[in-house]
Formats: sequence, structure tokens, C-alpha cells
Amino acid sequence: MFSTNRKRMEKAHGCGKVNLHAVLVLVCLFGLLFIAFGSHALAGDTTAVPLTTSTEGSTPTQRAGTDLDFGEVYIYVGGSFPARVHPAAFQYIFDLTSAGNTTGYITPLLFERTSSGTYTVVGIARGFQVELNSLSQTIPYEVIEGTQVTSNGKFTFGFINAIVNASGAPVATSPGVIEYDQPADGGQGEGGPATTNDWVYTDYATASNPVVTLGTTFGPSGSGANYIFNSSRTYSAEAIGTMSPQ
Repeated sequence: MFSTNRKRMEKAHGCGKVNLHAVLVLVCLFGLLFIAFGSHALAGDTTAVPLTTSTEGSTPTQRAGTDLDFGEVYIYVGGSFPARVHPAAFQYIFDLTSAGNTTGYITPLLFERTSSGTYTVVGIARGFQVELNSLSQTIPYEVIEGTQVTSNGKFTFGFINAIVNASGAPVATSPGVIEYDQPADGGQGEGGPATTNDWVYTDYATASNPVVTLGTTFGPSGSGANYIFNSSRTYSAEAIGTMSPQ
């Protein structure tokens, strides 16, 4: 459900606070990438290769509302990762609530697009409980079940507002915590000129209590997918990965 009736938290506009947050985000992101891939720049390492990052999704910024339905699935369809990307960090903003919740759950997911226009769950990452915050936040994108490195250019990311078990079944769910606009925002996505800000989403009417077991499919009406999604939204989330050398 879409809600435009909201009370926004006061934002800190002090220069010192903004700069400190930017530094903390960069430090956190670097730390996540370092942990995920190790250091290739240790003294005496003659095989050091600079890390190349790949970012997909939409800018984590203030948008119009959050979802009221519990445990739904959201997929970025405006672009895709190139081959050899290892997801490492998930950035988002949760600074308002339409359902009155000040905490919620996010489990990042990895999808592969098929020729029929459906999206198959191929990776399940570690889930987190997150809290309302006036600033954008970062959690690790640590795939613990399924594919950890993209093998072609048809992979994208998404998330479920739930904590799931190893089989992808939700064990705790929450209303939406990542802000969205409806319809989707114009302009390019975080992946560059060839990308958009288009996302698809499930809702209670068409996909009640979805599970994200590896191999589960999501697609438009008539696609034969396990769960049907709706389109034309933009969610304030992006995924960042590091490209491994060939």
C-alpha cells in the first residue's frame, strides 16, 4: 500500500554532522569490502590487483512512503550487475514509518533474470534487524546460501522485509522499512546511463507471505512465476559489489 501521509523526522543540517556521516559510511563500506575480499595490497604481495566496484539500484534518499504489508519482496529491475561481481554492501534509508514501526527486518537477495522476464532467487544473504534513522545506513551483503559471484550480466539484487532461515522461509517479518516513490522516478539509476530507477514489488493481494527459497520465481501476471509482482516504484536502496579479476 502506498502512503503519502507522513511526519518526517527533523534532519541534521550541520556541516560537521554531514561530513562525519559521510566519513563513517565510507569507512564502513571500505571495511565491508575489505572483509569480503581480503587485502590485495599487503607488503610483498606481487599479485596485487586494484579492486573495482560495481553499484546498482537507486540513490538512498528521502522518498514518499514505506509499505504497510509485512514480509514482502522487492527487486531492482532497472539494471543488472556485470559478470564476476561479489555483492558486499547494501545501502538504504529508513527515516520514516507509515505503519508506526521504528524497527524492521531486511534480508538482501540475489536474483537472476530469465528470458521469460521472471526473476529467480539464486542467493540469500544474512538478514538484519534495522532501526529508524535520519541518515542512510549500510549493512553487509553477505550471501550465505546460493550464488556468491555473478556468472553473467543477468543478475540483480533485491530484498525481503523479513529474517529467513536457510530454506528461505520467513521466521520474523516486518512492514516496509525502505522508502519508495510511486510511480518510479525518472532518470538513470546508480549503475549509470544505461540504467533506470525501476523496481518491482509484491503485495498481499497478489503474493501473500512469500518465501525466498533458492529457485523461487517472481514475475508479472501470466508469467507462471511462483509469485506475481507489481511495477512502477523506486526504492531507496543500492547494492555495491567488487568485481573479481578474470
